[in-house]
Amino acid sequence: MNVKVIASLGPASGNPDLVQRMVSLGVSGFRVNFAHGSLDLWSNYVGVVRDVEKRVGRYVSLVGDIVGPSLRLGELKSPVAVKKGSLIRFSLLQGSPPPREEIVNVPIDVPRRVFEGLAEGDIILMDDGKLSFSVVEVGETYFDAVAQVDSVISSRKTFVVKGKEFDLPIVSKKDLDDLKFACSNGFDYIGLSYVRSPEDVAYVRKILEKYNCGANLLAKIETLSALRNLDTVVEASDGVVVARGDLGMNVGLEEIPTLQKKIIKKSREYGKPVIVATQLLESMIENPIPTRAEVVDVYEAVENGADALMVTGETAVGKYPLEVVKWLIRVIKVAESSMARSEERSAKDLRTKFVKGVVELAEDLNASLVVYSMKGNTARRVSAMRPKVPIYVGVPSPEIARKLSILWGITARVVEASSYMEGLEKLYALALSDGYLKAGDIAILSYGLIEEYEEVIRIRRVSL
Repeated sequence: MNVKVIASLGPASGNPDLVQRMVSLGVSGFRVNFAHGSLDLWSNYVGVVRDVEKRVGRYVSLVGDIVGPSLRLGELKSPVAVKKGSLIRFSLLQGSPPPREEIVNVPIDVPRRVFEGLAEGDIILMDDGKLSFSVVEVGETYFDAVAQVDSVISSRKTFVVKGKEFDLPIVSKKDLDDLKFACSNGFDYIGLSYVRSPEDVAYVRKILEKYNCGANLLAKIETLSALRNLDTVVEASDGVVVARGDLGMNVGLEEIPTLQKKIIKKSREYGKPVIVATQLLESMIENPIPTRAEVVDVYEAVENGADALMVTGETAVGKYPLEVVKWLIRVIKVAESSMARSEERSAKDLRTKFVKGVVELAEDLNASLVVYSMKGNTARRVSAMRPKVPIYVGVPSPEIARKLSILWGITARVVEASSYMEGLEKLYALALSDGYLKAGDIAILSYGLIEEYEEVIRIRRVSL
C-alpha cells in the first residue's frame, strides 16, 4: 500500500489496544487536535503511540494541529438544539443571560476586532457547513443570528463568516503553549490552521527554531487567501493538507473536487507531501459501513495522487474507528491495483534530477529501490517521483523515520552508520532479513547526490 493513513485520536480511539490494532492494520500516523482536550490528555496520547511503536516495531508520525486564527464557540454545559428560525445570541460574555427569554445564548471565543468586520446579512457556517445562521444584529461583544436549519450547537466548534477573512495573528497565546508542548513531546508535524500567506509559515518556523524544535510544518489550505497564494504557501511549507471541511465553508462545495486536484498537483510540483482530510468516511461516525459516495471519494483522492488520507471525527469520536481504518485501507488497495500510473516528473534542481534518473533506471529494470538517506531529503524526492517499484529507505534516526512514515510508498528502517556506503550495505542486509528482497530480485542501491567527486549507484541481483 503506497498511500498512507492518518487517524485522529480522541475519546473513541485513544486507548492502547485500539492504537495498537490500528497500527497493525496499517495506520502510519496519528493526529492530535489541540482545539480539544488538555495537556494531560495529549501527553497520554503521545505515551500510548510511542509505546505501541516499540511493541509493533514500526515508526509512526504524530501530527499536532494548532488552533490558529480560527473563530470558535466557547464551552457549553451541553449541546444546544435550536429550530430553524430561532434567534441565537453569540456572545463574548459567557454566562450572561440573553436579552429575552426566547433567545438562545451561545458563548464564543474570538477577539473583539472580529465584531468590527461583521455586518447584518453575513452568513455564519459551522460543522463543515451543516449549520447555517444569518446575522441580524451586531454589537460590541455579541452578534445575533437566525438559524437557517434545525441545528445542534456544541462546544468549541469552528465557525466561518462566508466570504470574509479577519486580520488575526497566525498564533495565539494558547497556540504558543501548544507549540511548546508539541516540541517538547517530539511531534513530527505541526498542522497550521488558517494559513493565508508564506509569511504565516515563516513566522511559525521561526518560533520552532527558537524552541530548537525539529517538527515539520503542514500548511492547511482552507482559506481564500491560501488559494490565492497557493504557490508560495506550498513552497514555504514542508507539506500540505487539503482541509476540505473549512475550505468547503469558504468556497462553493461544487468547487472542492477541482480545488483538491489543483492543490495536490501543485504540491507534487514542489515535491511536497500532500494529505487529503475531512469527511472521507463521515457517515461511519454512526454507521459500520461507508456510503457508496464516500468510497468513490476515497478512491478519487488516491487517484489524484495524495500521499496520505486523514480521517478526523471518524476515528476521534466515531463508533467504529477500526472499521473506518479497514475500509480506508480496503479502498486504497483496490484503487492502487487498478490505477494505470503515468507520472509527469518535474526535476528543477540537480539533486532532484539525479533522483529522477535513479528512479527511472529502477523502473526500466523492474528493480526495487534501496536508498540510504541521512536527513530524509533523498527519500522525499524519491517518494515525490511516485516510482512504479517498491521503495525501501534507511535513515539514521527514529525521528527521520517517523517523518517519512506518512510519505507515499516509503518503507523506512533505522540504520545507524558513519557513512553513506556503510548505511547502504547495512540497509541491504536488513532488506534481505526482512524478506523485502528475495533471490532473483534486482535491487538498485543508492543515496542522494552529495558533495563528493563520485556518486555510487549499484545494480545488484539478489542471490541468497
